[in-house]
Amino acid sequence: MPTSIMARRTINRELQDNYQYKAIAAKPRESHIMLLIGIDWADDHHDAALMAESGEILDEFRFSHDQAGFDLLHERIDKCDVSASDVLVALETKHGLLVHDLLHSGYMVYALNPKAVNRYKDRLRASSSKDDKFDAKTMANILRTDRHLHRPLQLCADDYRLLERLCKDLKDVVYDITRLDNRLLDCLKEWYPAVLGVFGHDSGIFLELITEYPTSADIEQLTQEQFNHFLKKHKYSVPAKAQEAYNQLTRRTPKADPVAIAAGKLKVKALVEQLRVLYATRKEYERQIKNLLDTLPEADIISSLPGVGKRLTPEITAMFGPNMKDAPKRFEQAKEILDLAGISPVTKQSGKFKVVLFRFSCDRNMRCITRNWAGASIKESRWAKAFYDWHRKQLESHETILRKLAGKWIKIAFHLWKTGESYSEELHIAILKSRNVVWAASL
Repeated sequence: MPTSIMARRTINRELQDNYQYKAIAAKPRESHIMLLIGIDWADDHHDAALMAESGEILDEFRFSHDQAGFDLLHERIDKCDVSASDVLVALETKHGLLVHDLLHSGYMVYALNPKAVNRYKDRLRASSSKDDKFDAKTMANILRTDRHLHRPLQLCADDYRLLERLCKDLKDVVYDITRLDNRLLDCLKEWYPAVLGVFGHDSGIFLELITEYPTSADIEQLTQEQFNHFLKKHKYSVPAKAQEAYNQLTRRTPKADPVAIAAGKLKVKALVEQLRVLYATRKEYERQIKNLLDTLPEADIISSLPGVGKRLTPEITAMFGPNMKDAPKRFEQAKEILDLAGISPVTKQSGKFKVVLFRFSCDRNMRCITRNWAGASIKESRWAKAFYDWHRKQLESHETILRKLAGKWIKIAFHLWKTGESYSEELHIAILKSRNVVWAASL
């Protein structure tokens, strides 16, 4: 191919890539400007593009991730002579200092899905090239053409946001406890098996035992009287099992490798210290969550549902958020929760072709909460047990049934949350029978 033709094609492709912004920039500015801002964020700096509703690029710049950088952003916005309520900002995150600063400045903030932004860029550029400035322009342009398809961020009341954060952090603490506990048990199995099974390995007295008697040699010298004193000192709650625990603890075990003992003692000491801190932290989290939950009116409604218990009540309450007239609501309909929790399937259809697929993209924390709730409800709800048993007979998998059951509980909970009513098992069973639901016939 001649070089001149290749050059012309290259120039044409570049013109096509940038046509939207260059052509729009030639339009005259409107007298009233709704300022649209796209921000491509990073850890230490951010790229911003300021766009008018006509599509004209008013400003492009990079600012740092500190107060000086945020002041620069506000200064550039002020030069556009628009009120805070007329400033719309799009970026690909809903957390962090930048988002907090934008919201508290009175701007309307849109947190866009990075995948949606990436797909939208294909409308503006045929090539696969990428740069931060173009990403910022793309997000501003999304606000110009498709902001009706996106919901702006609205902060719930502080109590609900705090409850949500505390529940998530508590779950991380529990995961850390489980991880360290498994490491501790694995270490003790190698050279100190006598202490395993005497007490619950997640109890405080178990940690005290391996602290005061760190090796098998220490246990061999332990008398019944000393053991009873140890139990009394640490307020053992089942004194009737003291003799059984002593016999199990002092039973003969194989001799361990001295090298494993020497190394294991240091490791066990480190793990015990970490577990003690985490146990105390977990207790403090539970105390604060309980105190906070007692102040929220929606907690009574959620706690009336079967299977939620003390652990899931705060998580589900935080998930639904406040239901007050003047306060922003997280969800307007139950389907939004079903989609976000990954309960609703994904349908692909074209002509005669149709397939229903599992929804992988979701809020994994919400999926975990709803799945655990559905599993626990089988033991406490008659209709949930009947639903599960009937679908098992249809050879459906355990997880598929739990997902379907979680969907039903979400719809019930959303109705109760919206109306302020408490759950009634008998009323729900009566409704199922009135609708001649097959699996509810035996209730």
